[in-house]
Amino acid sequence: MTATLPAYDTRDPALSTLPREQLVAMQDERLRTMVAYVHETSPFWRRKLSEAGVTPAEIQSVADLPRLPFTTRAELDAEQAAHPPFGEYTCSPREQWMGLFTTSGTSGRKLKRVVSRRDWRLMIDRFYRAPAPPPGEMFMLLGPVDGVLGATVGVEAARERGSIPILAGLWDTRTKVEAIAELRPGVIAGAASYIMHLAEVAREMGVDLASCGLRGVTSFGEPGAGVEATQEVIARSFGVQEIIDGYGLTEVWPLGGNCPQSPALHIPDDLVAIECVDPDTMAPLAEGETGEIVFTNLVGDTQPLLRYRSRDIGRLSFSSPCACGHTVTRIERIEGRTDDMIWYRGVNFFPSAVENIVRRDSDLSPEYRIVLDDGPRGLPVVTVQVEALSESERPELRERVRGALRGGLGVNPEVELLALGSLPRLEQAKAKRVLDRRTAGPTSGRGAP
Repeated sequence: MTATLPAYDTRDPALSTLPREQLVAMQDERLRTMVAYVHETSPFWRRKLSEAGVTPAEIQSVADLPRLPFTTRAELDAEQAAHPPFGEYTCSPREQWMGLFTTSGTSGRKLKRVVSRRDWRLMIDRFYRAPAPPPGEMFMLLGPVDGVLGATVGVEAARERGSIPILAGLWDTRTKVEAIAELRPGVIAGAASYIMHLAEVAREMGVDLASCGLRGVTSFGEPGAGVEATQEVIARSFGVQEIIDGYGLTEVWPLGGNCPQSPALHIPDDLVAIECVDPDTMAPLAEGETGEIVFTNLVGDTQPLLRYRSRDIGRLSFSSPCACGHTVTRIERIEGRTDDMIWYRGVNFFPSAVENIVRRDSDLSPEYRIVLDDGPRGLPVVTVQVEALSESERPELRERVRGALRGGLGVNPEVELLALGSLPRLEQAKAKRVLDRRTAGPTSGRGAP
């Protein structure tokens, strides 16, 4: 194995403000290099490119991306099972690796992700584009860090830049609340659903988190912090204005997050090429159209992926800069995942739409669950379970919530009012908001019930 990738710069903040033509020219060069690299070093990619009838010489720019085959998570799972433990899409030699990470496994088996020392350095350097933390500031990670790529990189980058990490993942929630009140970290970070749970426990303990001196809250691992109503609850509960919705895929790269002036997720075009495609036809979509987000690695040398289907549904913008001056491609909003989409009697919606409605109602807790059951004539019944903060006016509250859901979703779900604390609170994992009890199992795709 002789092929190598160049030593790219991922630290320079100017990479986020380059003119678009310079960013695209950089992508063109890096894509050509990447396709040639994976073809030379990986039997998996040689097979895929051959089956697609594509040679590396035919890929000259990002305009040629539609000629490359898509890659899916199921395909990577099958490849690691067929060629254990890491699959033949691994391109760099073992002696260059620095660590092994895994995906969360919430939607299936854990995918093993190896990282070279070269890529580790590039990942750390990418965090230098953000403003440096105040010297000596404490940074509390709420979830476990073991095996989690994005969180591990974030902690090490914070440590290198002068923060004092507090790894609180193994502490129970009440201990974390007490530690925030006592240690007064500047930033806390964790999954949005757990951050909401932490605030709920703090209220039960009589701890006012808004008076604990927090400067910011960072969410990662799930799209909750990108929901406007959830942002409002977090801002009010923790007394912060800076809420960062971190974004990245273990399979691809820790990519970044939103900027303070916009909820849109900024994607570093020097690290990945990003596309938006119709999830049914796989045809490319124009800027501003909603579809599935697809990523192609441009810099990673260990397990780079071409046209990886993220399953995230959103829309892209790039023709004009963000309000902050960044020229990179933005995902305006992650609406949900293709496997989370619920089709109900001809209308589709995502759990995030329910979340935005429930968390705006001051008489409800932030928790909710969507239950799918078999109904008459083969049609499903959708029930949204929510928790009332008090026992009074329950019939009126139920009808009010049902009306808000009907107006916001375009469907007429049932609403079940539960006592406070009835829905599960997951201490560390990503929240599972959909309970499918239908005998036929989940259905998907346009026209599904």
